[in-house]
Amino acid sequence: MNTQTILQNELKGSFDFFYQFTNRQSSSPGFGLTVDSTKQPEVASIASVGFALSAWVIGVERGYLSRAEASEVVRQTLHTLLHHASHHRGFFAHYLDMATAARLHKCEYSTIDTALCLNGVITADAYFQDAQISDLARQLLDRVDWRFIIFEKEGKTLFRMAYNPDKDGDYVNGEPGYIYQWHMAAEQKMMYLQAAPQIDPATARQLYHGFSRDLGEFEGHNIIINPGGNLFAYQFSEAWLDTARYLDPDGVDWFANTRLATLANRAFCLENAVQFKTYHANSWGSSCGDSPWGYAVSGSTPSLHPPKPNGTVSIYGALSSLPFTPELTLAMTDHLYHEQPQTWGPYGFYDAYNLAVSPPWYSQSLYGIDKGCSMLMIENYLTGLIWDTYTNSPLIQTALDILGFTKRDNTQHG
Repeated sequence: MNTQTILQNELKGSFDFFYQFTNRQSSSPGFGLTVDSTKQPEVASIASVGFALSAWVIGVERGYLSRAEASEVVRQTLHTLLHHASHHRGFFAHYLDMATAARLHKCEYSTIDTALCLNGVITADAYFQDAQISDLARQLLDRVDWRFIIFEKEGKTLFRMAYNPDKDGDYVNGEPGYIYQWHMAAEQKMMYLQAAPQIDPATARQLYHGFSRDLGEFEGHNIIINPGGNLFAYQFSEAWLDTARYLDPDGVDWFANTRLATLANRAFCLENAVQFKTYHANSWGSSCGDSPWGYAVSGSTPSLHPPKPNGTVSIYGALSSLPFTPELTLAMTDHLYHEQPQTWGPYGFYDAYNLAVSPPWYSQSLYGIDKGCSMLMIENYLTGLIWDTYTNSPLIQTALDILGFTKRDNTQHG
């Protein structure tokens, strides 16, 4: 099978994953919710819903399902989000019961997971151009109380990371309430776009300039890095926003930044290939996801905290790099499919694998946010569909203007 066919099958498998693992029972309060992972099919992740809403757009364009069915799924999903899904001031609980949409246990109300969900809302609204969808989407976006999580620290305007009202709740260390802050360059850039039209423009710009731009170096080039060098943190916002078409207010080229970070991640894996035989020229990608030890957080240099390689290759992390390093990613895709068939299943590639443990370990699981990110990036590489739909939406265009992004003409991706 040639590489382009593998990509097409991976894309269809990714869509099938969302179709199979999304609650589509019309009478259910949890209609439209998507699993966090196949390991716990009763647990939904609010972030997975954002990728699912984007999957329905891809499905219509590719003829996987009818426009009528997809628009009805979107309408019912937005109804669930508005009327059933647990939230605090518009910020959703990270995990929800698949059947009831109730907050699971005492999980946090998460800003980034809410933002990932809302990226899907924005994408679906822009694509379907349906009055009812637009009304529900506007209510969801307007309900988010961004001011609730904005605060000043050491002369900078920042977002809080999460909120948990329970003393013994997730991520609570001491008194309940706010949890940490977005003070670093990471996956949260979408939050500045979503908030900009909802708050004072000056505050919106202060927020965007509030997170640090820590620099690392790779082959003589500076990279704005996230603390752990996690590959996904360079990809989640960029899966929707077409960064190749814009420079940020300071002239930062986030597309080029992600490309350099990807090359550095691959180089880090190759540097550790002697110790971990999973790593080689066609097998790389250190990110967060499944591992022989459960869900694990991995990264690469350059980073603020020294990463600890463990031999696990994040397949979705490499697949999500396709628009940034197409030749390298396509070579890995071909290698995995033909030389590591255990990495492939009924929904395309599984999450990860590790040949450096005994016996060799192959994930049999899928995570909604992982499968979703690689799905969007493959579609963007092939057609630019999600980039075009999201980036050209009125809300995002307004946000880019408020924040001072500038458009580059005649940009070629890749």
